[in-house]
Amino acid sequence: MTEQNETKAIYGKQTLVKDVAGRVSGLSQQQVGAVIDATLKAIQERVASGQNVTLTGFGTFRRSTRAERQGTNIRTRQPITIPAANVVRFTAGSIFKDAVSGRGSK
Repeated sequence: MTEQNETKAIYGKQTLVKDVAGRVSGLSQQQVGAVIDATLKAIQERVASGQNVTLTGFGTFRRSTRAERQGTNIRTRQPITIPAANVVRFTAGSIFKDAVSGRGSK
């Protein structure tokens, strides 16, 4: 097992709320939770409508269309057509990439 796999931990919404509330004075965890919910909802709505959402230095969320393709039903082994679908894509920004790679400032 690699070090990367051993250090995987779940960083969920509750942990994020506590972390942000600890960094911002004057806001309760409930208020921070409401701000995070509103931010995520706004990003989802914009991307769903076809707009790109860019958070400078962090990254860009965009909607992409995955083409119809052929697949195989694993139970029957019969060919199936997988319909085209809209999917979300994320491209990390330079500051985010540098932080993850260890090149960024701490």
